[in-house]
Amino acid sequence: MATRSSNGTERPTQLPDYVVADLLAHDRCRRALEILRERDGPVIVADLAAAVLAAERDQPPANVDQGAVEELRRELYEEHIPRLTATGIVAYDSLKGTVELQRPDLLSGAD
Repeated sequence: MATRSSNGTERPTQLPDYVVADLLAHDRCRRALEILRERDGPVIVADLAAAVLAAERDQPPANVDQGAVEELRRELYEEHIPRLTATGIVAYDSLKGTVELQRPDLLSGAD
């Protein structure tokens, strides 16, 4: 069974457990999803990268090295966002450079 997202595409109502487990097995991907769940709405990918690094380093996002932010932003774009959008967990807006959580229900066991 599938549901329609806000942009009219179909997405499965449930993902296989192994798919969710694989996505959540990556620390940075899991941390990014947790941050998206805390924020209610779209987040600029560079801001998400800074927030992930800040959480990893236990420091404010403003103190994170911008070179490291750029490196993680690239990692998010190239590795994590494509996998998350393909599964319908997040929506990516390429015009605004934002990502937004679409399936918070999948993270209920990730705490």
